[in-house]
Amino acid sequence: MTNKTGLQDKTATVAATDISRRKLLGTTAAGAAAAAFGNFTIFSRQAQAAEPLRVLCWPGYEEKDVIAEFEDLHKTKVEFKIYIGGEQMLQFFAQTPPGTFDAIISDAEYVQKLKANKAIEAYKTDGFAELANYHPKFRDFAPTKGETAGTVYGIPTRFSFYGISYNTDEMSAEQAADWNSLLDKKYAGKIGMFDWYLPNLGNASLAVNPGNQTPYAITDDQLKKVKEFLTKLRPQIGMFGSSNQPIAQAMLAGDIFASPTGDLDIDLKLAGYDNFSSTIPKQGGIRWQEVACVCSASKNKDLAMEWVKYMTSPKVQSKLVYTKAFKARGPNMKIVDYWNDDQKKLLSYVPDPANPGKMLVETLIDRSMPRGLPANQPEQAWIDVFNEFKTA
Repeated sequence: MTNKTGLQDKTATVAATDISRRKLLGTTAAGAAAAAFGNFTIFSRQAQAAEPLRVLCWPGYEEKDVIAEFEDLHKTKVEFKIYIGGEQMLQFFAQTPPGTFDAIISDAEYVQKLKANKAIEAYKTDGFAELANYHPKFRDFAPTKGETAGTVYGIPTRFSFYGISYNTDEMSAEQAADWNSLLDKKYAGKIGMFDWYLPNLGNASLAVNPGNQTPYAITDDQLKKVKEFLTKLRPQIGMFGSSNQPIAQAMLAGDIFASPTGDLDIDLKLAGYDNFSSTIPKQGGIRWQEVACVCSASKNKDLAMEWVKYMTSPKVQSKLVYTKAFKARGPNMKIVDYWNDDQKKLLSYVPDPANPGKMLVETLIDRSMPRGLPANQPEQAWIDVFNEFKTA
C-alpha cells in the first residue's frame, strides 16, 4: 500500500470523487433529489418545443453531454426529476398526478412494482435497430418482457456488477474468483459489505447454488442454506457501508481487503491506485441494470419512445456510462467505437485472455444474473435474514 502520508492525500482525492452510485451525497444530483417535489429539477438546453419531455431517473441522464443531441434533434427540452433509490422513485411517482412523467429510468427489478401500479406500459421493440448490437443477455431480457411476443416494459440502458472488489496486495485473482475465499480465516474482520439485503442475499444464493440463473427464485430450504452461508461469513465482516464510498475509503486505509461490492476499483484506479481489481466469482454474481420505461398516462408517448430509442445508441451510452455522477457499463457492445483505450481497459471492454473472441465484460455478463426481488418468499423474509445476519 501507499505510505501513510500519500494514502491520506489520495484518500481526500477519492472522497471528492463520485465513488458511490447509490448514494451521491453532497453532489448536485443528490441536491436535486432532495428538492421539493412540486418543482422539477430541470437540466435542459433552451429549445423551441412548447411541451417538454419529463423523465424520472437516476443521476447521469440529465448531464448535457448525454441529452443535448436529443434536444437539438427534436427541437425540444427534457426535464428530469432525479431520484436516489428505487423506493424513492416509487414515492416520487405516487405523489404526482397521472401524466406528470412521460418516461422512467427504473432498476429492472422495480419494473414489476411499476407494472402493479399501472405506471408503465409495454411497447414493441421492432424498429429498435440498435438492439442487434446489445449483448444477448440484454437483448432478450426476461425481467422486462411484455405479455405478448415482441413487447417489453423496458429496455436496458446502463448496468454493472456486484462481484468481489479486492486489494490485489492482499487477495489473488484466483481467490477472488471464488465466493468461499471470503470465509478464509485470514480475512476475519477484513471484509466490507454494502448495507442492502438484495444484492448480498442474491450473491449468497449463488455461492450456495452455483450457476443458478434465477437466484431470487429459491425454495425455503435453499434460503436456509443462504442463511447458513451468511452465518459463516459474519465473523469476516469488519464494516457495513451505507454507500460505496466508506467501503472504498476503508480499502484505501487497509482496514478491509475485499468487499462483495463490485466495481469499487473503477474510481480507485481513476484516483491513481493500481492495486485494486474486481471480478465475478465462478459461482456467479449479481448484476444491476437500469431500463427505460414509458409511462401509461404520458401525453407525449411518441417523443418518449424516441427518447428510449435514443438511449439505445452506442454513442449515447458511451457518454451515459462515463458521467460525472459515476461510471458504469453499457449493454450496446458497439460502445467501444466511442472510447479511447484507457476507457476500454477501465470498464473491461478488452479481449478476455481466457475466452478468445470475447471481451472481458462479455465474460462477466455471462457469469452474472440480474438483481431481482424474492419470488417465492415475502420480501420481509429476506430482509429479516439480512438483519439477523447484521446483528449477529
